[in-house]
Amino acid sequence: MKSLLNVVETWRVDTVEEALAMRDEMNEAMEYDLQSFQYTTKVDKKAEEEYQVVKVKKIVNPEKEPTSQVRIKYEY
Repeated sequence: MKSLLNVVETWRVDTVEEALAMRDEMNEAMEYDLQSFQYTTKVDKKAEEEYQVVKVKKIVNPEKEPTSQVRIKYEY
């Protein structure tokens, strides 16, 4: 049996407000526990724009006693 334990994701959003809204949304999710969340402000000097890089770690199952089977599907 295979059980997904955690997922680490990195996102790009335009503003700090979007990053914080993302955190609030993830905190409310029932499918996982949000273990860590951080965002970093980046500046693209060529395009003269600022954006946020968001890194999150979601705990899907406890390592010692996984309780669910999860299928991940990425759509591009």
